[in-house]
Amino acid sequence: MLCECAWAAQLTKNTRLSRTYWKNVKRMGKKKATVALANLILRISYNLIKNQEEYKEQTLKQEESRESKKLKRWMKELEEKGYHVTKAIM
Repeated sequence: MLCECAWAAQLTKNTRLSRTYWKNVKRMGKKKATVALANLILRISYNLIKNQEEYKEQTLKQEESRESKKLKRWMKELEEKGYHVTKAIM
């Protein structure tokens, strides 16, 4: 049943779940990406029930913020190991 929900979620446009699915498809194929998305839906559902909250869709800005923090952390770790790191402009 969760895989059916994941299949339906992958068809939506501009949502966290669909972005996660298409990101995973590139790495692991459609079937494994569907199972991974079902796992994500289960974890989200568990936390919503546990904390008695409503689901709030993450915005692209929040995801980009998280990605930039991750990039800064990786750059800092490399610099601590003695590498010279510069961010390429795309």
